[in-house]
Amino acid sequence: MTCLCGKELTYNEAGLSKKFLADGQLLCLHCLAKRLDVTEERLKEKIEEFLRAGCKLFVKE
Repeated sequence: MTCLCGKELTYNEAGLSKKFLADGQLLCLHCLAKRLDVTEERLKEKIEEFLRAGCKLFVKE
């Protein structure tokens, strides 16, 4: 899987895209942060929150 910018996506980047984008696009952390107008650090925090909650869209990297 690749982002619109051409970067190869991680499993967690794909998971975040599925959680936050209704249009089905899969974006890398950088592009997703720009699209959602948040920091990449905030998205990393969300990954950790989803991991702690047991969401199967995310893995410990």
